[in-house]
Amino acid sequence: MASTATALSGPPYIFVSTPACVQRCLSSGVLQAKSVHDYLSIIILDKADLLFTYGYEKNLKDLKTHIPKRCQCLLMAATSSDDVESLKKLYLHNPYILTLAEVGDGKDEIVPKNVQQFWIQCSYRDKLLYILAILKLDLVQKKCGIKSAVLNAEFPVN
Repeated sequence: MASTATALSGPPYIFVSTPACVQRCLSSGVLQAKSVHDYLSIIILDKADLLFTYGYEKNLKDLKTHIPKRCQCLLMAATSSDDVESLKKLYLHNPYILTLAEVGDGKDEIVPKNVQQFWIQCSYRDKLLYILAILKLDLVQKKCGIKSAVLNAEFPVN
């Protein structure tokens, strides 16, 4: 817990943990509830279909009281189950469900054929030019109702 306290001396940008560890950190004062409420913007619950099975149901319900309403929550699950529905009701305000259908015999592929990701490696000097070109050429599109975006720390928030 001492090394965790040192790592969490200020609000973290990214915090990866099990629900039980978050609960322990909150109850011991290592993680301040006010910091969670003030700074948390995205929470990702991976393997949402298994979290209750792993014994985290009480932790997740207790943790929910610390999560601000403005926080975006992503549930990742390989299967749909009653546990996922319970988590969806507990954490999601206006859920959008994205279901990736398997294409052909894509079970052996790491990334299914219907999922695409592109990246460009370029110099610091050229990255704004690349981003401008991508945006002007409409290479970033809306798909499945989810807005795609090009993120760059140098752009203003608005």
